[in-house]
Amino acid sequence: MDALLRATVNTYDACAEEYLAAWKDRRPRDSARTFARMAGDGALVLDVAGGPGVDVRLLRDVGLKAASGDLSSECMRVARTFFPKGLLARWDYRSLPFADNQFSGIWAPAALQHLPRRAILPAMREFRRVQATGPIFVTFPEGESDMAPMEDPPAGMVQVTSVTPEELQALLLRLGYVDVEVESRPDPRGIAQRWSYGVGIAPV
Repeated sequence: MDALLRATVNTYDACAEEYLAAWKDRRPRDSARTFARMAGDGALVLDVAGGPGVDVRLLRDVGLKAASGDLSSECMRVARTFFPKGLLARWDYRSLPFADNQFSGIWAPAALQHLPRRAILPAMREFRRVQATGPIFVTFPEGESDMAPMEDPPAGMVQVTSVTPEELQALLLRLGYVDVEVESRPDPRGIAQRWSYGVGIAPV
């Protein structure tokens, strides 16, 4: 793990409980419902970077079975406290501990933003490897930065890569997803930052 990624993990380790409290009620519920309809009732989906468990109950509540993990050990400890019966494990999503074609959906909001731009496509290829079918949902801060500072309370200042809606659409299409839709949305905290939301379907 390089020094910048280690620093990011340490930042989230230090505020895992506060992060869960701040974000668990600010989740994209409409997107989760759409994602669940695409995946099918009871589908097994992968929450690739679940942090301290901010979405495990959300995905369960819309009728899905989710495996959720994160690189931060403290986030995973908090997630297990919050959702003790969940399918939770610590992993690096750049090299997932799963065989090919295991999941019927990939849930990845704000999952890839802590990678440099050059590493995003390889990570998404890893997601695609373990996905048999179903939807992908992915979000990024909107912009054109490559590891630039962004405020992410309560974590504080973190380094992120931002993408435009057009860039996100191109990434999803390049990976073979179909029925791709991308939109620009405001930040749920009411700040000036906007987000690119993308969804697509892995063809059978």
